[in-house]
Amino acid sequence: MSSTDSNTKQILAALQTDINLNRAEVKELLILASKAQRREFRKGELIFKAGDKSDNFCLVEAGKVILSKSSLSGKSFTYLIATQGMTLNGITCFKSGQRLFTARVVEDSSIITIPCHEFRDWVEANPPVAMGILGTMGNLLDGAYTRIIDLIDESVESRILNVLSMLSTRIGSELPLTNEDLAEMVGTSRESAARVISKIQEAGIVSKSRGSISILNKEQLDETASSPFFII
Repeated sequence: MSSTDSNTKQILAALQTDINLNRAEVKELLILASKAQRREFRKGELIFKAGDKSDNFCLVEAGKVILSKSSLSGKSFTYLIATQGMTLNGITCFKSGQRLFTARVVEDSSIITIPCHEFRDWVEANPPVAMGILGTMGNLLDGAYTRIIDLIDESVESRILNVLSMLSTRIGSELPLTNEDLAEMVGTSRESAARVISKIQEAGIVSKSRGSISILNKEQLDETASSPFFII
């Protein structure tokens, strides 16, 4: 097996972690993998900035990336914490325009990139994948609406419970989050987020360590959460 073949198969394995791309047959995914590249980023580096031209589909092969948006006042708003198998603002491949968010690597990461025009043509030739992406876009709209309602109507505690419920469903019981990460995601102060985490830790729902939150009782967390916060 040549090094190129080995690289393509590694990229194939990464593409198969995506909930929509894995709807395609392996032979079709191999075609897509042959058009992809792997890029390595060090902690703190930017993959792209809000306003950049959207010219590549990006998928996290390994590591952690934060997608964020800054307001005119300079305040940063966390849109998504992306880990293995998650895409970065992939919807922009299907419309003309600029990147909506900034993608910053918060630990050494490997990113799979595919030129947007190649990705669009491939999706058009694979209807099951296209249907999956349409479903994801619908969930994005539902999730954005839910998040707006949460920010208006829900307490800080409810918003944090909701986001922990969503993330643990999507990522797993070990969440690479700090109190500051949570605060940015739900629109509150780090101190308020810390108080809520301390409270639910005392209730046995979570366990907090430096830079990480472990979900100890997923069932209780989901029962306590009031809504599916920002489903993606």
